[in-house]
Amino acid sequence: MPAEASAQAGESEENYMTIQELKNEASGSGIKVSELLRKAKLVLKDSDKKEFLSWIDKELNGYSKSENVPKYRVIHGEPKGWNPYHSWAPFIIKDPKSQELFSKRGTSQSIAELESLIEHGDKLGYLQMSYPAEARANFSKSVGLDTNFSLFISPSTIHGILNTVRNKLIDGLIEIDTGSEQNNLHRSKEEFIFPEELITKLPQDVKLLADDFNFNFSNGRPKTCMLILRRILPLSIVRKYQKDGTEAEIKDTDGEFLEAKALLGRTQSLLSQGSIYTDLASYKSLTDGAQHSYSLNVQISDARGAAIALRVFLDDIF
Repeated sequence: MPAEASAQAGESEENYMTIQELKNEASGSGIKVSELLRKAKLVLKDSDKKEFLSWIDKELNGYSKSENVPKYRVIHGEPKGWNPYHSWAPFIIKDPKSQELFSKRGTSQSIAELESLIEHGDKLGYLQMSYPAEARANFSKSVGLDTNFSLFISPSTIHGILNTVRNKLIDGLIEIDTGSEQNNLHRSKEEFIFPEELITKLPQDVKLLADDFNFNFSNGRPKTCMLILRRILPLSIVRKYQKDGTEAEIKDTDGEFLEAKALLGRTQSLLSQGSIYTDLASYKSLTDGAQHSYSLNVQISDARGAAIALRVFLDDIF
């Protein structure tokens, strides 16, 4: 089939895709967020949801320099300056408020550009965002050296943006896919992140935690949700290996179970897709932060994203 005809056939299929089918695709982790947004634009092209379509366009094409980016696109990192003798070094500002101000920046790139950045950042372990010329000049003046300054950020922060956009897309599709009694009933079931068909096949103690999460999620308690997810992850891995009679593989030389990060690493060979591990690993730092940081402002959307990644993982291993 000629390339042009093939492309037209693909577009025709997407035009006939239902909102429910798109929700199902978005709930998984096998399709890039940029691809989901493109499909959503085609599915909703005749919709009257102009604000939602405008948001999709901005995420696809990037935000203009004249507009403020959404809060979920504000990235936190560590300011560093280039030292000709010692490479990049942390740049400390005496005023705490100024330090906080220059430790965060909004990113206006398109989702596709952010996805591309992830590939580069995951290899290096970090990403750089240069400061505007005026800020660099002021920083250089304060240290008495004309040099470069950048904000160093973890790739997990970009993963967080991608997951938030995926979740907002799902939320928007759920809101649109109403209007009949059947759809409203379906929506009430979707408010529970861990569905009954998954919970029934989980080990008993993991079932209880999944039910506990659903209760706290439906009542808008994001931090409690994160703490529950942090407990479910290692427990579910241990129960999987115990079920298979291979728990010796996840114990150290003293006969103790490995820590959560190491346990998660051992599961890579069990998973059907590498993206399942990547998505879950990117959220692990957020669930850990909810445990150790009193200042971390966890949102219900964060809990939703982390839980969806864990739901896909549980469904795959059990």
